[in-house]
Amino acid sequence: MTIIPTAQFPTQIVQAIEALQHVMTSGCSPKDIYIVADSAGGNLALALLSHILHPVETVPPISLTSRIGGVFLMSPWVSLTANTGSHFTNDSLDIVGVKTLAYCGRKVLEYVPDSLRVYLEMSKVPDAWFQGIDKFVSRILVTAGEVECLRDDIIQVSYKLSQNHSNVKLIVQENGVHNDPFYDFFAGEKNLGDLTPKILDWLRQAINDAKD
Repeated sequence: MTIIPTAQFPTQIVQAIEALQHVMTSGCSPKDIYIVADSAGGNLALALLSHILHPVETVPPISLTSRIGGVFLMSPWVSLTANTGSHFTNDSLDIVGVKTLAYCGRKVLEYVPDSLRVYLEMSKVPDAWFQGIDKFVSRILVTAGEVECLRDDIIQVSYKLSQNHSNVKLIVQENGVHNDPFYDFFAGEKNLGDLTPKILDWLRQAINDAKD
């Protein structure tokens, strides 16, 4: 989750802020920026948004001149403990199983103080955690696979986002696994799954709306 393998949290948020700041200082307005993140990247994107709403004391703040154009979260890693319902019902169906998710979660959380875990475990944040997110992001798309282990947690986080933003869209792909659209291309499928076109439609609509 960081370009420095030995670095500990919240280094990841610092790097994300520096990347976003670089794009903006290069002349790109926030309204023309779309944050697209999958799995652990989705975790980092949500940590970044959380920092904007609830600044981490040791992390530099970031100033936005307008709302970010949009955020797309594909199968975001929102639960690092792998101990909720769909982890057990989908363990034998998903491409990433409970043992892998739980192991990776333990490694990430190993040196994270309790006070900062809320920035990494989005499935456990309070209902009002995302209050005010509509002031910083224009629209949000969240996708999950029907048979992925993280499904229930992703749906829960999407609901919390939608409670604080009127333009949040959740798509649960039928029979989809973790990061399912990637495999359309990795496997050389001639016919794309039904989620990929929906993602492109969302992005196309977002860009067109920004022009109006």
